[in-house]
This record gives sequence, structure tokens and C-alpha cells, in this order.
Amino acid sequence: MRPRKKWIAMYCTCGVPRLVLITLLIGLAPYDLSADDLDDVALTYNLRYRDGESKSWVLDLAVPKAPSEKPRPAIVVIHGGGWIEGDKSSFSTPNIRPPGNTIDFARLGFVAATINYRLAREAPYPAAIHDCKNAVRFLRANAQKYQIDPERIGVWGNSAGGHLALLLGMTNGDASLEGDGPYRDQSSRVHAMVSDSGPIDLVHQHKTGALRSVVELLMGGPPDQDRSTAYQQASPSGHVAKQLPPLLLIYGEADEQVPVETADRFVVELSRAGVTDVSYQRLGKAGHCPHSLLRVPYLVPAVNDFFFRTLRLDTRAK
Repeated sequence: MRPRKKWIAMYCTCGVPRLVLITLLIGLAPYDLSADDLDDVALTYNLRYRDGESKSWVLDLAVPKAPSEKPRPAIVVIHGGGWIEGDKSSFSTPNIRPPGNTIDFARLGFVAATINYRLAREAPYPAAIHDCKNAVRFLRANAQKYQIDPERIGVWGNSAGGHLALLLGMTNGDASLEGDGPYRDQSSRVHAMVSDSGPIDLVHQHKTGALRSVVELLMGGPPDQDRSTAYQQASPSGHVAKQLPPLLLIYGEADEQVPVETADRFVVELSRAGVTDVSYQRLGKAGHCPHSLLRVPYLVPAVNDFFFRTLRLDTRAK
């Protein structure tokens, strides 16, 4: 049985006020596999990508029903929430579909998975990125079952999920961030990444006061001498290198949570490193998460076209 949900909009303080969607699971029955079908997309809820005591090790999967002669590219969707809240259901509920949701991606011809991961109060860094990598390895291990092409996997995330999306895409081959989860014979590599206002430089975030309290909760304290290396490792800005997958960065000039200057500096550093496939959407007067929360109309085709190109999806033969 799928848990019954009640959606409410509320303001919470994660360094600064912001509008978020909170999912209340009412009468939560067994946390087991559920299935829900649309005419053109098959939805599977609460697939466990890792066995164990954590309830966070689950994902929701959306697969196009239309037959395909070849495996499909896949997109992993990572929810935001300041690393302390949020849920995958924000991007897999049929009647509430913000940009970045798995159902719309599946209707374009992708297999799409939205994942939960351990939040900071359950386990601090690097647990969340360990879980993201574990989820990608799970999808690769089950590529044939879910009709996924393991050589065409992308990632999208908003806010804290955007931070994890960048970290996932920029740390391929870093064994220290793989964690102790299963499917270690599989790669956690992704081939394209989209960040909708994901924090880029956690030291800068802490210094400026934007999200300072939640950054400390994520990292287990401030960036003092004992944690300086961990802060650098947890920051996408600390992993700039020439050989990176294509990136699409979406940031607003009026964002009070993630300073746009960190994205500006990041783009310059990527260029200096020789990264050739970087798309930067810098929106004047826009606040946090222009794609998923503010729903700027032209960003929807911009994100779709980015994944069409980088994951090589032929829209004439979905």
C-alpha cells in the first residue's frame, strides 16, 4: 500500500527563510514496495537500493511504457532540503509535478529515479554522497531489468540535491566517497549533471552566513583546522578538473541562500581547467532554484535539451 500523503506549504528557517514542500506520511504502513501506473509511465515506489536499518535507502522509479529496441538513458533526481529535510516523493507524485520530476522525464523517453539519502541528522557527511553513489551502482547492477543504458546516466538536483549532483558527477573514481554499500563491482559514474542552485563552496557558505547552521550540521562543525580537508572534499569547487562530464548550472542573482558569485567563480575555474562543456544559466533578479521552485518557463526546455544532447536520446524514437 502506498503511504497516503498530505502536502502543505510552509516557511522554515535553514539559515534564511524559504518556501518548501513538506510531505507528511499519514498512517504509514509497511515501508514496502508499491506500484502505481499512468497510461504512459510505469511507476514503482520504495525500491531499496541498499538493505539495512536505514529507511533512507530507497528510490522511486519511472519507466516509459512504450517499447524500445535499445536500453534507455537514465536520470537520477536528488531532492533538496538543506541536507536536513525533503523526500523523493517531491519528484515522483503524479498530481504534483515540479520541473525536474521523474514522470515528465520518463515521458520524454528517459528512465528516471528519484532517491532518498541519509539526511544530516541521521548521519553527517559523507553519508549522503555515499548513498547517491550507491543508488547509481544499484541502477547499473539492474540495468537490464529496468531497460537502462549504463553508459548514459545523468543526474539532476536542486538546492542541497544540486550540491550532491555536482559532487556525484565530479568525484568519479574517488574510492573514499564510495562508502561501504553494495554493488561495488559497479561504477557510480554519471555522464551529465544539472545543478539547480546547489551550494558549490561550503567554506564560502559558512563564512558568509548563508546556510551556516545547516552546513555545520552536515559537516559536524565549522571549517576549523580539523575539518578543513573535509570541507574541501565536500565542496564541488574542490574537484575542478579537465576531465568532467557536461554540466548545466542554474543560479539566480537574487539567491539569498547560495551566493551567485560562487557560481560565477566556479565557471571561471572550470574554464581555466579546460572543461569544455559547461552551460551556465545566470538569472537576473531570480532567487533560489529558478528551475524547480521558481519554475522559470524557458528553463524546462533548456534542461530537457541538455539531457537530450548529453545522454544522446533520439526524440524521434523514444
